[in-house]
Amino acid sequence: MLFCGYFLTALIILKPHFSAAEYSAPPAPTLTQTATRGSSVKLLCQAPEGYGGLVFKLFKMRQQIDKVENSTKQKRAFFILRGKDTEKENLYCCQYDSSMISSYLQPEQKVGPPPSPELVVEPSSGNVSPGETLSFHCQAPPDRQKPSPEAFLLLRRAKGTPGSMVAPAQLVSQSHEAYFSVKAKGREDGGDYVCLYQLKSQKTGQVNSTASQPVHITVIELPVPTLSLSRSEGEFLECVGSPSYPQGYFSLFRVGVLSPEATHQASLIQHSARFPIPIRYEHGAQYQCQYSVSLGNTKAYSKMSSPITIPCITGYHLCTSSSTGSTDLALIVGSVSAGVLFLMVVAILGFAVHRHLKNMSERRRQRDQEKFWQNVHSRDHIVDLTLQRVDIGTEENGQMLRGRPSFSEPIYDYPMATFKNASVF
Repeated sequence: MLFCGYFLTALIILKPHFSAAEYSAPPAPTLTQTATRGSSVKLLCQAPEGYGGLVFKLFKMRQQIDKVENSTKQKRAFFILRGKDTEKENLYCCQYDSSMISSYLQPEQKVGPPPSPELVVEPSSGNVSPGETLSFHCQAPPDRQKPSPEAFLLLRRAKGTPGSMVAPAQLVSQSHEAYFSVKAKGREDGGDYVCLYQLKSQKTGQVNSTASQPVHITVIELPVPTLSLSRSEGEFLECVGSPSYPQGYFSLFRVGVLSPEATHQASLIQHSARFPIPIRYEHGAQYQCQYSVSLGNTKAYSKMSSPITIPCITGYHLCTSSSTGSTDLALIVGSVSAGVLFLMVVAILGFAVHRHLKNMSERRRQRDQEKFWQNVHSRDHIVDLTLQRVDIGTEENGQMLRGRPSFSEPIYDYPMATFKNASVF
């Protein structure tokens, strides 16, 4: 019995020591990635339900790189990774107080779209007329940590659509800006315009920036005026524009002529102008009119009205016959034909004159030749064939006198002569 008492006493004394040996560390927290802002990553170290700590530690592999200390127990703590610490090759874990270590986390760097560029347009009002050109300037914000844009895009947004490209992409090199020119054709070219740029990254490939703030474009297409001939208060042409645009400038044109015949400005409350009929004009001549209004710093022009033909008003105007296109064509053809015929006549006359002169020259040459031969044949040629006489004497004197002329007969110095050369004798 005494032994059992000692044994129980020993158990009571040693029980606290055995309880301390059975103590285990608090469970491990969880480490998660909550946000990515630019080049930084935000991590959350969360203790399990019912646990907390005064000190939260963040480890990179086995090396402690950050900690958060609190005056009271907290259930969680936030850590911010920046720069190279956000690379995927790194592994992170966390701990609160003397708890177990959390599982390792590999951060994911989510690349957001680059910042939006700035878009401006000229004219700055955004109001243009059909046929005018809009000049857009798109500029990306400079960022030395990012590569330069590779291309810029200009888009026109319609309601309910993401946008359609209205101009070819501008490829750039080492530049943060691009220019676009768009010619407004009609009201369909109006709307909101935005621009964006493209970057090329080795990790993510081609990335589009967020779109710029929209620029609103309004294509002002004035209603077509009407031109009519009025004889109520005298004869004149009246051009009527839109009542929405009073005090406009009205111009009268002759069809086919670019410069106006006359230009008048309407009064402050009028939207029409009257033009007197010219005193001299061609019968059947056609006229049309156009008006323009000022909208801020720009001018809007209407289209030409339908042409009208002015009849010849007898007794008031001097009308001349109008020249139509067919008449002009006939005149041109007739002129060309007359010119060709004249050249042919000149060529024929020239050939005939040349032939006649050649024949006359040939006949003159023949006459001269015949006259020459007649003179030659009319001459009387006489040839004196007087022979020399040789005396043959005695044999003794024969050697001396043989071959020598006798002095008893005269010997002519010119044995051959003609009557034409009588002066020789």
